[in-house]
Amino acid sequence: MYEDDSSQDHTNNSGHGDEMTVTVDGEQYEVEADYDLNKDGDNDTAIITGDDGSKVAFTDVDNDGDADVAVEMDEQGNVTGAARYDEASGEWVPVDPKSGGGDDHQSTGSTAGQSSSASGDIKVDVPGESQDKSAGPATVDMNQDGKNDTAVVKTDDGDTIGFTDRDGDGEADQMTVIESDGSVTISQHTGEDEWTEVEKGHVDSSGNYVPDSKKG
Repeated sequence: MYEDDSSQDHTNNSGHGDEMTVTVDGEQYEVEADYDLNKDGDNDTAIITGDDGSKVAFTDVDNDGDADVAVEMDEQGNVTGAARYDEASGEWVPVDPKSGGGDDHQSTGSTAGQSSSASGDIKVDVPGESQDKSAGPATVDMNQDGKNDTAVVKTDDGDTIGFTDRDGDGEADQMTVIESDGSVTISQHTGEDEWTEVEKGHVDSSGNYVPDSKKG
């Protein structure tokens, strides 16, 4: 399984700092969160690298200091799976990227914490196109409100793009691009045919996300 290479001190935290607790098989690990996924000013996501080069992004969605969502990526950056932590069972419940996790009978037996894709495909405003393009169905519930809000797309170049509908209107508001070399670019939809880059960074050799603004 994936473990952080840093200190595994199990002291509690409030979720407002740069650490979060990841629970795996009943064991708790303290990992450093250095990526602000929801752009609220608090780091909420840690990217951990496995021995085989694969990565898992753990996110504290509800800001309680504990990881709630995990997204798995292979060594090329392709999304291979997702899961949500079920506090009732103490287990990570898989979310099937194809079904959206609504009827995953291969999980731990508990369907608590699984989300259903209540809306249709997420539409993307592509500059220069007369009509919005579909990114496919949302398969990940990033804000843990019971509705999947993020569609994941893999490109021919090996990049992974997450399109997130943050306001529930069926249209992507945020785009996160993870390139095969570990580079990360985050853009927000700021107007018709307009996407504005708000942050760039990369995944370092330890599997941590480093914003370019922290260089030097």
